[in-house]
Amino acid sequence: MRFCFLTTTLGLLFLCASAANAADTTVHDQKNGFSLSFPEEWLNEAPSDKQILLSVKSADLTCMVSASSYDQSVPGSPSDTGKFMEGWSINNWKKTIGASFSTADFSNDRLSRFPDGYPVRLADLDFTVRSENATFYGHSRFAFSVRGARYGYVNCSVMGESAEQVARMWAPMADKAERVVNSFILDSP
Repeated sequence: MRFCFLTTTLGLLFLCASAANAADTTVHDQKNGFSLSFPEEWLNEAPSDKQILLSVKSADLTCMVSASSYDQSVPGSPSDTGKFMEGWSINNWKKTIGASFSTADFSNDRLSRFPDGYPVRLADLDFTVRSENATFYGHSRFAFSVRGARYGYVNCSVMGESAEQVARMWAPMADKAERVVNSFILDSP
């Protein structure tokens, strides 16, 4: 009787997990060498910038992917990009991504792995955007990797009128952002 109950419970858990994953849309851009999965109810928008290859959005959360060729022959480029990603530091975040976010404050830097074991870096980022008449605040979760002759990242973010508003917006979105960011795969060379 216990075995039957255990088998039934495990079967139901498997079905629920399969149904949850089946509700995702996966885009595999073979030309640019990346894939990303996101909830099927999200909008796949036209990118607002030529560097952005994919932009998907829910009500408050926007996720964007950029990927391109990486020239290892440029002076100062790491010869072993895997070791470079493993030895990554906050200063690398500031040089690589922070240039686009002049007020960037990086946190939660950690190493993760693509499904085949290749390293990818994850981090959170708080930033401020100032325009002529307004100031906006934002929070992002990034995944970034350099892999052979290719680099790429995904950035999932929320923006609001105050840091407090952004924190309130991020709290219910953090799990979805994490799921999307963790689905990012940069193709092997």
